[in-house]
Amino acid sequence: MAEATIQSFRTWTRQSRNWRIISARSMMNRFFQRLTLPYDSIYVRALGADPIELGVVNSFSHVMGAFISVPVGWLQDRYSLRKIFLTGVVLSLVVSLMHATATNWVIIIPAMFLSALAMRVGSCLTICDVSLKSKDRASCKGICDGVFAAPSLVAPTLAALVITHFGGMRADGIRPLYWIQLAADLALFLFLATRLTEIDRPELQRNTSFLEDYREVFRRGTTPKRWIVFSAVSSFSAAMVAPFSQPFTHEIKGADQFVLSGMITTSLAVQILFSAYLGNLADRTGRKRVIYVVEPLYWTSILILVSAPSTEFLIVSAILSGFRIIAEYVCVTPLMVELVPIECIGRWRGILGLFQALVSIPAPIIGGIIWEILGPSFLLLLPILIGIFVRIPILTTIREKGR
Repeated sequence: MAEATIQSFRTWTRQSRNWRIISARSMMNRFFQRLTLPYDSIYVRALGADPIELGVVNSFSHVMGAFISVPVGWLQDRYSLRKIFLTGVVLSLVVSLMHATATNWVIIIPAMFLSALAMRVGSCLTICDVSLKSKDRASCKGICDGVFAAPSLVAPTLAALVITHFGGMRADGIRPLYWIQLAADLALFLFLATRLTEIDRPELQRNTSFLEDYREVFRRGTTPKRWIVFSAVSSFSAAMVAPFSQPFTHEIKGADQFVLSGMITTSLAVQILFSAYLGNLADRTGRKRVIYVVEPLYWTSILILVSAPSTEFLIVSAILSGFRIIAEYVCVTPLMVELVPIECIGRWRGILGLFQALVSIPAPIIGGIIWEILGPSFLLLLPILIGIFVRIPILTTIREKGR
């Protein structure tokens, strides 16, 4: 494992300057996101939202995603990635400000609209896709999304201390985290604006129509339709459960801010320790093989979370779930990128974003209804069934590049 980590760092040093800047920014941005991310849904609940209203709030972000994914993807393939990316970073500043100043859950709705726009426009993923070579892709993902998460280990504990200082798990206790995030986002924007240069990538012909540009993706891609189904199923499952995992852990299992902090920290530790190794392994043996090994660990983590009789079991659940996060970054994403020529990657992400958003619009509302009618535990167990009977069977039919 140590040898794989050293090899991955050597791989990182031979990448382009722009990608190294982006990955450094990603490291710091992830730290400040970790301050608020574990408490987003709890914050909305504290502002007065019931489970169904929480689902509605999360659905609104996917509505915006459905509208913007395709045009933004087209723009990313044709125009300056630097300018588009910096625009998204500016929008994220406004999102943090809206969360910090929210006085009730309804105000979060326009923030979710804008958040979806900021995430799509200001995503560093397309820059990463364009900048990395195929042979280095999973290894660099392991570095950026795993090893570079090391500073984030202290973020959950810092967040817990801030919340405790300002009154505990209520709106006024969580709110200061968003002000901290806003200040950090501003500093990171200034860093990018002064350091990032234009991104090198293959030149495109610009005399084709919008629709013809998108037809090219399907014409030149490898099993794109199957991947769209796989991606849509995965997104539906995640969007249905994600808004409720924090409230479940807090309200049903009785976890306070320090237990939540411990869960996030241990999950991050797993990512830091194993991301580089699994990324290197995926580059050598294949992305799908690693996914097949890791996915059952995620199912086990859900079973442990639902049945956990004590805090120790919650921590074990978080440890196992960390492996699934690694697989998504270092296996699923590189596999997706390599299904189309790199000059089509913006449009390809736009197509996927459209379908992901469409299935994710009703998913949180359905999750809220299931929570209310069938119970929280049943809701959290559904991803296991979806994974066994739908997600993994589809993945087996998708051909991996070079295999």
